[in-house]
Amino acid sequence: MLQSIQEDKLLHLVVHLAFVCSLRAGEIAGIDIRTIDVRDRCLWITRQVQRVSDTALSVLPKNEIIRVFPKLIHTSKSSLILKGPKTEDSHRKQYLTVPLIREIQERLAEIEANKRFFGSEYHDYGLLICQPDGRPIDPKNLESAFREHQARISIPYEERVDIQGLRKSGQMHKVRLSKNDYQLVAESAGQSPEVLMSNYNEALDSEKRALSRMVEGSFYPQQESEQAQTDEVSELVARLQQNPDLQRQLLQNLLLGAVGAEASTQCKDISRLAGFVS
Repeated sequence: MLQSIQEDKLLHLVVHLAFVCSLRAGEIAGIDIRTIDVRDRCLWITRQVQRVSDTALSVLPKNEIIRVFPKLIHTSKSSLILKGPKTEDSHRKQYLTVPLIREIQERLAEIEANKRFFGSEYHDYGLLICQPDGRPIDPKNLESAFREHQARISIPYEERVDIQGLRKSGQMHKVRLSKNDYQLVAESAGQSPEVLMSNYNEALDSEKRALSRMVEGSFYPQQESEQAQTDEVSELVARLQQNPDLQRQLLQNLLLGAVGAEASTQCKDISRLAGFVS
């Protein structure tokens, strides 16, 4: 996947960070360049960028807010803010791979060039992931850019992942590399071992389902496999004809576009995801 994003350096870095460091989109958008230690090949996760409504902003404890960024559209009813990590455990040190630290160094050089170009028009908030003039990037825009890239390179819709999916796949890869050291991997990702184990079991179930499909495709003659699918469809039609309530529920779900859309981005084949950024 990383090789396919060479034309978009910023998105390339975002994907690289999400997988290797198991970062949330808001954490990526909030990385402080002053916490990056090139010699020690590490950085600290100390803050995140988040969009909140004006109503929510008015009740947020002031000590949780580091900065409220100026609105680009004055009539907007929400603002981007810089705040502390999601939890105390989310405040953490991340060690970086050699390729990732090199990419970060290139990004830092690009930021310095942008500062010279924009001069006094540059908004220096100390952000690693930012617009050319230094202004913050909405984490949702990072998600949108990643989804659009996957569509461009013709990844099937049901196989696409969001940045949270990259974070999870990075965690699962580390679990296997560490021979199931959940405590170590959880601390690296800034979450509890219980949450990590839940994510792992969820992903493992997806792997089992994928394995079952592979067995079906390789073991049974094609005609039997097609007949099995036909039988399943016939059974479903019969159930719908006998159950008006089920018909209405299915129609409502189809109209809302809710059938499996969100779940498909959370549970993916881990071996495919582990190679997602190779």
